[in-house]
Amino acid sequence: MSPLSRLFGRRSAAVDKTVRTTSFGATFIDIPSRAFYGQCSSSPNGRYTLAWRDGNDAGTQGGARASGKGRYLLLDSDVIIAEGRMERPNDGKVADNGTFVLNDWRFFTAELRGTFYAFRPGGSEILQRKFKANLFNNVLSRDGCYAVCQSCNSPYERDSSVLTVFDLEKPGEIAAWRPESGWANTYAFGDDGATVSLSYREGPPLRYTLVGEFLDRTLWVDSALDRGDLYMIDRVIKETHPRPQGAFARRLLASTDKALAAIRADDPRSRARAPKLKGICFDGLEDFPAALRCYEEGLALEPKLGVKRRIEQLRKKLTTQI
Repeated sequence: MSPLSRLFGRRSAAVDKTVRTTSFGATFIDIPSRAFYGQCSSSPNGRYTLAWRDGNDAGTQGGARASGKGRYLLLDSDVIIAEGRMERPNDGKVADNGTFVLNDWRFFTAELRGTFYAFRPGGSEILQRKFKANLFNNVLSRDGCYAVCQSCNSPYERDSSVLTVFDLEKPGEIAAWRPESGWANTYAFGDDGATVSLSYREGPPLRYTLVGEFLDRTLWVDSALDRGDLYMIDRVIKETHPRPQGAFARRLLASTDKALAAIRADDPRSRARAPKLKGICFDGLEDFPAALRCYEEGLALEPKLGVKRRIEQLRKKLTTQI
């Protein structure tokens, strides 16, 4: 040991890992002493910062590639408390207690695959879940007790488009299921620890239980109809009645009119589908002339719309009535 070391003592590991950082907004960070520049996210309480880079050390390869592992670092204020490597780290999240998660998009192969990881603040692994699917996004509860990971479409049915819920305290997988409302943009765990809310670009957040029970299905349907969502109009008709009647049919007509007003000129399929749905509603209301006009309008835009037989039936019916 040198005279200076004997005089002042050895520098602690924590001091050795104290670094200066420069943040660029809330999503990028520069750590010059580690030759690191990458994405980052912070814990809700602001104490921890998780940084990751999906690229090799030389900075010459990023994104889809066959080699060159990426890096991740966890900082407690300005002290690095964990660091490691994985193939393609992405979608990092960190909780108020320092627990953190990452989606590994994995090196390029002919097969779809991804791995979800959860770590303790010191960097030891809590769990990992390998998917035979690409990974879409994830979320971590503020207290670090729960996490979810959403996969993309895959030929492997078990892992295709599933939202997997993890308990990070026990730890283990709670359940995996396909959200009926589709892939969400963001997620939030309920304060009761029994629900997860899925948020989308349009419409309100929608709650599911941790095992996949859709608590806000009625809200989802009503919101979509209010927006004029053709997919939902079609779905509701198929689920309830082939020819809706009364007030329900009139509500669907109003929703379809709203959809028609928003359809782009370069979307011929939707421009044909909307008149068909209006025709079905008029059919249920027994306004047969209006139904026939709508069916014919849709058929003129899409010859395979599936309404030719009903058009023939209505023409005969109306001819007989004259």
